[in-house]
Amino acid sequence: MFYLYVTAPGMAARKVSLDRPVTTIGRSSMNDLPISDKMLSRQHSRIVRTSDGGFTVEDLGSRNGTFLNGERLTTVQVLKPGDRITVGGVTLKVESESTTRVRIEGGGEDPLDNTILKASAELLRAHATETDPRLPAEQMGKLIESLRVVNELTVELLRDISVDELLGFLMDKVFETLKPDRGLVLLKSRATGELVPAVVRVAEGISAEDIRLSKTLVAAVVEKRNGLLLMDTMTGSGVSLADSIRLSGIKSVLAAPLENAGEVVGLIYVDCRVGHRSFEEADLRLLTSLANVAAAKIQNARLQEENAEKRQMDREFALAREIQQRLLPEDPPPLAGYELHGSNVASRQVSGDYFDFRPRPDGKIYATIADVCGKGVGPALLMASLQASFHAWADEGVPVAEMTGRLSEAISRRTGPDRFITFFLLLLDPATGEIEYTNAGHNPGLLLRGGGAIEELGSHGLPLALFPGKPYGSSKLTLAPTDLLLLYTDGVTEANDPEGNEFGMPRLKEFLGVQLGKSAGDVEKALGEALEEHAKGEPYADDRTLVMVRRLPV
Repeated sequence: MFYLYVTAPGMAARKVSLDRPVTTIGRSSMNDLPISDKMLSRQHSRIVRTSDGGFTVEDLGSRNGTFLNGERLTTVQVLKPGDRITVGGVTLKVESESTTRVRIEGGGEDPLDNTILKASAELLRAHATETDPRLPAEQMGKLIESLRVVNELTVELLRDISVDELLGFLMDKVFETLKPDRGLVLLKSRATGELVPAVVRVAEGISAEDIRLSKTLVAAVVEKRNGLLLMDTMTGSGVSLADSIRLSGIKSVLAAPLENAGEVVGLIYVDCRVGHRSFEEADLRLLTSLANVAAAKIQNARLQEENAEKRQMDREFALAREIQQRLLPEDPPPLAGYELHGSNVASRQVSGDYFDFRPRPDGKIYATIADVCGKGVGPALLMASLQASFHAWADEGVPVAEMTGRLSEAISRRTGPDRFITFFLLLLDPATGEIEYTNAGHNPGLLLRGGGAIEELGSHGLPLALFPGKPYGSSKLTLAPTDLLLLYTDGVTEANDPEGNEFGMPRLKEFLGVQLGKSAGDVEKALGEALEEHAKGEPYADDRTLVMVRRLPV
């Protein structure tokens, strides 16, 4: 499999597979590989797969030319791994990927007791004998060559290259100097901690059969941070190969941890087949040095990725918050004999809460509160879609249960199965104080009666979009003078103290029970103070959104 590493100034490198018969390159979006660079022509160049599985590159009469390894193309040229194509300010490095699979297998314990195992820290320390000018010429030559290779890899760290490109360069140097038959790099997944292949390479003429590594070998390198050297007894070294490796036809093995500053991010492994060369301890020191340099780059790149992801997340949350704020009404509509109140306090992570009021031509008024599953721009846009549909059907005077069912179906068509919205919708008739409501998987509303009793307004079904097409029911109640209806999102009841204790429903009911006769604004202020006292400085993990409907005293 051939692919390109695409690098452009100020942009992270990306990997593009050459999986098409023809891959066109140019400034136009119609290209297979569109590149936004004013130096490129609309149709600049193309890469063509040949009948033997190779690739060629040719310029398509571009204004500024296509360059292969620094030379301007005038004819069609064959591509090989390591070639660099330059178009404008963009570099396309050609690489090939082996089809060889890597397997880490358990089973019997490989006898590694007689294997040369040395701590990577020890291998990295310079030995006095290695720098002695009286060393034999051959040994001194190997030392100089090793230092040259390590220096070249270190220089690569100064370039703005991706981890994939660095590992490709690392393998180039390993195959150039150690001349193994097979080699691979395994990196620890940031998500799971498992070792996964990052680079696998097989020398020309070597079969692409699976590479099998024993768990014992991997543990000796990764967990114990050892460099490892295995040699066949026929070399006269007195070191015995593990039976499982000997049976695979392998004569010699090197492995080193990708370790820097005490952290192991993976390992590098190379081997040679029977009949080929056998590795020496000096080779292990070189491989360990190269692995240490590569580990530093990988750690730095991952840190940069994490920072970039955090910055992107912060930008997304800021945009989501802006969308959310634009959806919320500035003030509830005035309603004689009633107090309508809505508020939203943002958390450190935007949650996608929403509330709204919508009068009808007949004098009745809808009020709603909702909480979308997830965070970021996607949930915020989903809430915007919810608002648009709600306003349209509210203007048609659709009953609350029917509207909730319609919204569930509409939202399900715009989102995946893992996204849903808890939703509470009510319709108030100001003339009678009657409220009809539907609760779609939202927190139970709390109704504070004038005598101090508190009633819970339970659910009529699951959240929107979970089971579209399933009808919802509704319930009715009548607000008497001084009655207060409170709707709220999870940010209220799930506010934690430093020990992880939630504010919870019992505390909320206890709080509400002493708010009789207070205005909605005063209730919001007092609830905010109660939550702050409970949290004791612990940041809120979710928005706190409130909707209150209070019937004023006669």
